[in-house]
Amino acid sequence: MFAFAQTNVDLVGQWYNAKDDIVITLFEEGQTVSGKVTWMKFPNDENGNPKTDLLNPDVSLRNRESVGLIMMSSFAHIAGNVWDNGRLYDTKKGKTYTGIITLKDANTLNLRGYIGLSFIVRYSSTWTRYLDEYLIGKPTTKKRNLLIQLTEDLNKIIKKIENEKLLIQLREDLNEIIKKIDELKKAK
Repeated sequence: MFAFAQTNVDLVGQWYNAKDDIVITLFEEGQTVSGKVTWMKFPNDENGNPKTDLLNPDVSLRNRESVGLIMMSSFAHIAGNVWDNGRLYDTKKGKTYTGIITLKDANTLNLRGYIGLSFIVRYSSTWTRYLDEYLIGKPTTKKRNLLIQLTEDLNKIIKKIENEKLLIQLREDLNEIIKKIDELKKAK
């Protein structure tokens, strides 16, 4: 029954990639499904700057930040638990493929990228749905995610300091970070 009653709503939501280091949010765009990167375990490079789309064949797009990047678009529900004929951008290679998504169950999908015929696979990955229970089951992941969020918050504050105009906002942001640190300490 699962395979025959699917709609775009069944695919929409947040998904971890195979390595659990990126969350991709799938959303409806008209009659199709698209996806963008909404969280990364390591969003910044070794210099503390946001990672960008360095391998994009279009030089003018290489400064796009990875978080927020649309990496998939136009996946159309064709039948059962399959969405096909989408565009899939692989940032690690700077390549765009035709993509197909197969929803294996409510919380697992298989994503394949291909050139030409769908059996000539260039990219394949299994993703799991982001669920609060997933984090509850892994307390170390929850703490690590909180620390990553704190790092991102500090980077935002540093950018505000560079503007030199938002010192009042800086004080409020620092107080919020102190609260998060206190929560993390209590969780130990």
